[in-house]
Amino acid sequence: VFSGTFTDTGTISIPIITNAVVNITATVNQSISFAVSDNTIGFGTLTTANARYATGDTSGTTSDTAAHTVAIGTNAGSGYTLSLQGATLTSGLNTIDAIGATNAASAIGTEQFGLYATKSGGVNGTITTRYSDNATPEFAYNATAGAADTLASGSSATATETYSIHYIANISASTEPGSYQTNITYVGTGNF
Repeated sequence: VFSGTFTDTGTISIPIITNAVVNITATVNQSISFAVSDNTIGFGTLTTANARYATGDTSGTTSDTAAHTVAIGTNAGSGYTLSLQGATLTSGLNTIDAIGATNAASAIGTEQFGLYATKSGGVNGTITTRYSDNATPEFAYNATAGAADTLASGSSATATETYSIHYIANISASTEPGSYQTNITYVGTGNF
């Protein structure tokens, strides 16, 4: 048992620091995703009897269909540009006329090579007017081997936007025989 008087006294000091800022940093890298679903497509055999549409199995069809997709997404504040470049269908020195900058409906019996696109997903991608299907559908092809053309663009950062690409080919009675082909290069550019 303890008894008695305690006479010890004491004080405690608690320092309060007024400049206790914690600086926190982080980095977000620029990013862009880009993918083409099929790198080999074809029309099969072209005839003057009907339009041909390219397919992924290279056999082609007489029914309008998407041959492949192009998917793009980016965190670029100013969005992206999706372009294409390449010659029209060519066999040696012979070509099938590209439709050009003004979109047009299928004209059976007239040389035509062109495409249009539809979009799904994302928030802000816009197809260039000439490559929009316009509900008809209508086709265009304004690129060349030496000059690119804009297929679509987005105005701000977006999750993946997918473009389905439809290709058409028509020939005339005077289209030269041959094995026609072209290589079209699609390029996705982030507008950082």
